[in-house]
Amino acid sequence: MNKIARKLVLSALTVVLTVVALGTTTFAWFTLTNTAVVQPFEAQIVADTGIEVALGAAPGGDLLNLDWVTALTTDDVETYISNFYSGAFRFNHVTSANGVDFFTLGIGELTGTTSGFLELPLHFRSNSANAINWTAVTLTGGSLPWTSDVAFTAANGTFYPSNSSINVDASDSMRISIEEIAGSTVSPVAIAYEKPAAGSNIYLGDGEHLGADGVTLTHDYSDLSAVGDGFGAAGSYNYYYAKTGSLPFGANAVYTITTMTSVLNTQVLAMTDGVAAGAGNTYYGEIMIRVWLEGYDQNAYNSILARLISASFTFEGTTI
Repeated sequence: MNKIARKLVLSALTVVLTVVALGTTTFAWFTLTNTAVVQPFEAQIVADTGIEVALGAAPGGDLLNLDWVTALTTDDVETYISNFYSGAFRFNHVTSANGVDFFTLGIGELTGTTSGFLELPLHFRSNSANAINWTAVTLTGGSLPWTSDVAFTAANGTFYPSNSSINVDASDSMRISIEEIAGSTVSPVAIAYEKPAAGSNIYLGDGEHLGADGVTLTHDYSDLSAVGDGFGAAGSYNYYYAKTGSLPFGANAVYTITTMTSVLNTQVLAMTDGVAAGAGNTYYGEIMIRVWLEGYDQNAYNSILARLISASFTFEGTTI
């Protein structure tokens, strides 16, 4: 491999998301009025010699009009979010089965939405590297105490009496996906990540089974007699049941994106002809990073609001 193309590091794409609760409703997912705002967002994106990166849509559709740099500062990323979202980006309760299309709660059913999740379009160009691998990712939120107002069974199967102090990590309910937007493969389904099972966190990507139609992979939360991964007897669904005496609609047919808990050397972009694309270099490509709060996650209690979340990504350039 060409030395200059050996490595691209968007090291320290360090994302600090302060999630601040709005309103006084009880649940992060099961109500329509509970949203959260990100403030601030800190990031640094650094590319090695020979690879340039740009953030956002190309002005006038001309890729040469992008601000191509070897490093995107925190100010660059914050400015992009402020401009693109008109200074009012908010996380909302959403879910996605493919990391591209998102839905939120409607009246008795899920409804499509284009808001409530964060999108970061990243462009790459190079005269040497023609592919980008996702080599590392972290999600952390810090484990902070939350006092439950009812007795319920937590996501890990532990029963807590009312007024118990429970340590909750907001990042346990977050998801990250990467979709190839412009490249030589353009996969229709994004690659997604969630944290592995550890401590209080339950890995929702595990325990899938066939739904009522015998085809669709689902998570069945409706069984209140079974304690464990994927069931209503534990986690946020059990908390909801303890509060209301019922389960929300759709609890027996949840379908979320398949995720992985390690991204080591996962290819996310195969770049295309950069000259033909108008990028001015031999190779060019674009990916979309999406970050969201997965409403169907068993760790998605209302207590995750007003917490700090940090994410870091590492990408490397290579040749294929």
